[in-house]
Amino acid sequence: MSFFARNRAVPILALLLGLFLTASYARAATVEKLDASGLIKFVVANRGRIVAVNVFASWCPPCRVEIPGLINIRNNFPQDDVVLLGVSVDKERKALDTYIEEMHINYPVVMGVGDFTHRVGVNAVPHLLIYDREGELKVNHKGLVEERELERILREMLAR
Repeated sequence: MSFFARNRAVPILALLLGLFLTASYARAATVEKLDASGLIKFVVANRGRIVAVNVFASWCPPCRVEIPGLINIRNNFPQDDVVLLGVSVDKERKALDTYIEEMHINYPVVMGVGDFTHRVGVNAVPHLLIYDREGELKVNHKGLVEERELERILREMLAR
């Protein structure tokens, strides 16, 4: 009888460990860079869905308060209906990677680069942009948005 036949749990444990390590690495490695034209392309690519863009920074106290609500929004709305994207204005990727892990962010996060904040009109964080299913900007809100308010806005937009 072979080692694996006697120890059926070994291959399963190895597979699970590999999946865990791959998933952890993939989550940390998903931070890309996005400029203003990249945001436009992202919104166009997601036509038919509502796109909510949260502009934030790891050093921003109100952002830290807002993130758990965004995590709940991601959990409560299907990806087919609502796309949630975080755009960080952090300058250091390491700080952002640490923040993503610490906050357990469950949606894609990119780093806003180049002319992003200027062209999008963001001069403070947090800042929320919501595009409707046709790709038109419908919400441009500076400051913290409570989870209940964001949920209300998204439900109204989905009902249209």
